[in-house]
This record gives sequence, structure tokens and C-alpha cells, in this order.
Amino acid sequence: MPADPQSGHTDDVSVPAPTPVVLVHGIRVSGASLHRIAAAIPDRQVVFPDLPGHGSRRDETFTLAGAVDTVVAAIETLGQPAVVAGMSMGGYVSMATAGRRPELVAGLVAMCSTAQPSRLLATPFRAFGAATAYLPEQAATMSRWLTRAAVGRQVSDDMEIGGLALASIKDVVAEVSRFDALGELAHYPGPIEFVNGGWDQFRVNERRFTAVSPNANLTVIPRASHLFPLIQPNVTGAAIAAFAASLVASEHESTRASRR
Repeated sequence: MPADPQSGHTDDVSVPAPTPVVLVHGIRVSGASLHRIAAAIPDRQVVFPDLPGHGSRRDETFTLAGAVDTVVAAIETLGQPAVVAGMSMGGYVSMATAGRRPELVAGLVAMCSTAQPSRLLATPFRAFGAATAYLPEQAATMSRWLTRAAVGRQVSDDMEIGGLALASIKDVVAEVSRFDALGELAHYPGPIEFVNGGWDQFRVNERRFTAVSPNANLTVIPRASHLFPLIQPNVTGAAIAAFAASLVASEHESTRASRR
């Protein structure tokens, strides 16, 4: 602000820091798998913690409550409410965080996670989790081969940063299959951005998810798969950055409207 002509004093007006972002990873990978997405989100703090049972915490047991606690702790280290953006399993963890601690979540970005969890949806994941428990080495080899064939070496290498937590799959499936994502979202009053790949099987309930809140929006990435955030990190980072920037613009507009 300009100096006071009578006193020569300049008022110290603090400019709020840009809304930070917490990225939440998917099943069996680590937070570091999201490093290229984080690099595509400029001019704001971005963190990507390992959830229980994954990455540096592979010796722990995954629970949804523990995963929410991890995201909450990450937000608290940032010192202000954050955009929480998760993909696949991380999308459900992000929804749980928003529903249970809405005051900490400035905005929610849920990617590849608009299938309401159920025992039926969990069946193929439960089968794979059982296979990894009985044949861990063979399952790890097959997982690496299939992933590399499907998404290429760079994305596959990103997914293997921090190691593949195949042993955690059964715990994740048991927890997430009981999670009422739609019910949890109903407790969150803030802005929500759902982002799905056009070819993602997890689009199945996207209309129900977007209907849960008047503040929800849906973006579909054409011809993109369930792993599109890792395959297209620049697109993903730009979408998250634009969403975070829109929160500030919306706050400014609300402030101007209240002063009229």
C-alpha cells in the first residue's frame, strides 16, 4: 500500500501464499511416482507423501484412517488448507480426507476414482492381491512386465520409484471396498473437480459422483486410460494448477461481491 503522507509509514499487507497441493498416489506405487506431475504444478508448494503400506512405509499396514492421517499431517506441515489431488486409490483417500476434515481441504481433485466401491468392484483386485500373497516373486515380475507393455518404460520406471508394494494390495482392497465414497463426499462443501480418462473403467458412476455436490465439476480426458495422470503428467499438473488458481479467483470475486 502507499505510504501514509502524514507519518511516512507504509502499511505492511501480507499477501497470502498460493494454495499448496498435496498429491495422493495410487495402489502399490509410492508418492515419488507422482514427481513429474508435481514438477508440472508451478509457483506453489507441492508434496506427495507415502501412504501406509507403500514406498518408505511398506512395512506398515494400510488402513483408510491411517491414509487420511497421512494426508492431514502433510497439510498441517504446509501451514494452510491445501488442494488435495489423488488418483485411483489416492482419489478415494482424498475424498475421505475432504469428508472427514473439510476445514483442511481448500479444494478436491479426484482422478480415476468415480466408481462407488463395492465387493463386486473389488473382486479382480482381491484375486490379484491373493496371487501376490501366494506367489510374490512371480506376481512382481508379471506386474512389471504387464505395466511396461501397457504404458512404456518411462511411466513404468516412475511407478517403480520407491518399490512396488504388492503385499499391500489385499489390505487396500479390504479397506476401500467398504468405503462409502458418495456418503463421505456429501460432508464436503468445497469445490470438487473429478477428472477421468475417456477409456477408464472407473467412470462407471461418474454421474452419481458429480450429482453429490453443486460445487462438483467433471473433466474427461479423451482417449485416456485409468493411468492417464502418470502417462500425461503435464496435462494432469496443468489441470491441478488451473483448479488451484480458480480457488483464488473465486475468493476474490466473492469478496468483491460482498463489498457491493
